[in-house]
Amino acid sequence: MSIVLNTEERDLQQALRRYLDAEIAPVVAEYEQRREFPWEVLGELYEFGYVRGAVAREHGGDQVSAMVQAILMEEAGRCWGSLRTTVNVQGMVAMLLSRAGTPGQRARFLDPMLAASRFGWFALTEAEAGSDAGALRGTGRRDGDSFVLNGRKLYITNAMHSDFGILLARQLDEDGTDRGVSAFLVDRAESPYEVDDIAHMPVRSTTSCELVFDDVRVPAENLLGEPGSGFGLAMAAVNQGRLNMAMGAVGLSQACLEAAVKFSRERSQFGKSLAEFQLVQQMVVDIAVGTQTARLLGYDAARVLDAGGDGRYECSMAKYYCGETAGRSATLALQVHGGAGLMEEFPVERYFRDAREATIPEGTSQIQVLQMGKHLLGRSALR
Repeated sequence: MSIVLNTEERDLQQALRRYLDAEIAPVVAEYEQRREFPWEVLGELYEFGYVRGAVAREHGGDQVSAMVQAILMEEAGRCWGSLRTTVNVQGMVAMLLSRAGTPGQRARFLDPMLAASRFGWFALTEAEAGSDAGALRGTGRRDGDSFVLNGRKLYITNAMHSDFGILLARQLDEDGTDRGVSAFLVDRAESPYEVDDIAHMPVRSTTSCELVFDDVRVPAENLLGEPGSGFGLAMAAVNQGRLNMAMGAVGLSQACLEAAVKFSRERSQFGKSLAEFQLVQQMVVDIAVGTQTARLLGYDAARVLDAGGDGRYECSMAKYYCGETAGRSATLALQVHGGAGLMEEFPVERYFRDAREATIPEGTSQIQVLQMGKHLLGRSALR
C-alpha cells in the first residue's frame, strides 16, 4: 500500500483504522444480531471525512479527493458492511444537495445532514426499473404550487430510519406533458409516505425498503435541480458511487484475509497448525493476491478522477473486479474456517453474506462488463 499512498493519505488510513477497530468493531456483532444501526456514531465519523468529504467547502463540506474517498470506503468496508453502505448513501445524498440544491434546500436538508441530525435516502429502483433505469414509471405531476407523487420504489437503503430523501420520478406538467426524469426532495414530516422494510440477507444492520407514494404532495420548491435533470444528477454521482462500492469490497476482502490468517495460525489439526498445510496456504495466498490487485485497481481509478479524467472505464473495471474478488475472498476465508465459518460467532459468516451484495448495487457486475465492452468495442449491447 505504501507505494501508492502519500504520507498524508497513509496517516489518515492508519488513524481511521485505529478508531474503527477501537470504537466501532467491538459493537458490530451486537448490532448485527439486533438488526439495528448505531446512528449516533456517525457524527464523529464525519470528522474523518465521511459524508462531508463529498460536499463542496463553500457548502460546509470537506471536498476531499477521490483518493481520500477511496481510503474512507475501504476502511469502512473492512470494519462493517452496514457502515460502508450507510455512509455511502448519506454521502451520495449530501453530494447531490451540494451540487444541485438551492440555498434554501441546502439550509433545510444539507446543513443538518452535515451535523448528523438528518439522514437521507436515495430512491431510483422500481420493480421494472433496476439496471434499466430508463424504464421508471413513478410520476410527479404538477398541481398548482405542488407536485403529486405516485409510484413505488424498491430496495431503498435505510429509508426506514431517514427523515427525507431524493426521489427520481417522471415529471409531468398539469396537462400531462412528460418533462423527463426529475429529482424531488421528499420530507417525511410534510409529505407522509409509506415505508416498509424488506427482510434481506446482507448488511443486516441496514434497512432495505419499499417506498409507496399514493398522491403524496411535495412543495414545488422541493424540485432538486432543473426539470428533467434527474438522470444527469444521478449519473454525476455514478463514478464516485461505483468507486465507493469497489473500495468497500476491497476492505471486505482485507478483512477476509486477516480473519483467514488469524484462524489458520490458531487452529490445529493432525498435530499441527492449519497454517502449515499447503492447501490452506494456497487459499490464504489467493485471498491476498486478489485483495491487493483489487486495491490497486481501485486506487488507479481514484487517481484518474483526481487527475481530471472521466474515469468511467476505470471505475467500472474497479467495481467489477473488486466486487467479484470480495465474493471469492469471502468464500475462501469461510473454507479456511471450515464448520466454524458457518457460525455467527466468527466474522467470516457475516463477510460471506455481505460480500454477495458487492456485485449488485451501483450497477451489477454484468452491467459493468457491458459498460467496459462499449468502451473497448464502440458498440452498446443495451440500446
